[in-house]
Amino acid sequence: MILGLATVALATLVGGTLAAQAADTGTDGTSVGEFTVASGKLSLDAVPTLAFKGTDVASLASGTKLAYNSDAVTGSGKTSTGNTLTVSDFRGADNAAWNLTAQLSNFTNGSSTVAGTIDYAGANAVKGTISADGGNVWNNTDAKTGGTSSVSAATDSTTALTLPATATAVSGTYDADITWTLSATASAE
Repeated sequence: MILGLATVALATLVGGTLAAQAADTGTDGTSVGEFTVASGKLSLDAVPTLAFKGTDVASLASGTKLAYNSDAVTGSGKTSTGNTLTVSDFRGADNAAWNLTAQLSNFTNGSSTVAGTIDYAGANAVKGTISADGGNVWNNTDAKTGGTSSVSAATDSTTALTLPATATAVSGTYDADITWTLSATASAE
């Protein structure tokens, strides 16, 4: 009888162990959580109005350099917002290259025309020469947008306009167009 109880006890112990092991042999599972990120856009959100100090006919006739006049700056034009330049780039960190150039037309006042050159400077490493040939003024590396932000730069007081001597100098207000072009490529510089 003792041998029979031991066999039943052993069978119960083995059976219990097997049953416990069978319960622990379930399968582990994994699933996936996901989301999609759409690429945003690269945009030129604001360009500055560049106003300069006045001069006289004698100085213009012999050529002169005019200082930036922040007191005369007002927001006018399609995207002009005073003295601020703003670029937004939300295309993603893997597509962050861009370059901003600016080209200056001649300054005109009636029949008087003067070709000028602007030495442009601003916050956040904005810097360049704006002329009839155009020039680089800002890029993603200097602006540090990284494809994931918007950056603004106020025009610096060191910005200046250089005007060559002109034989057609007249009194009055001279205006020129500045064409800003934002390209989704890095500068060749």
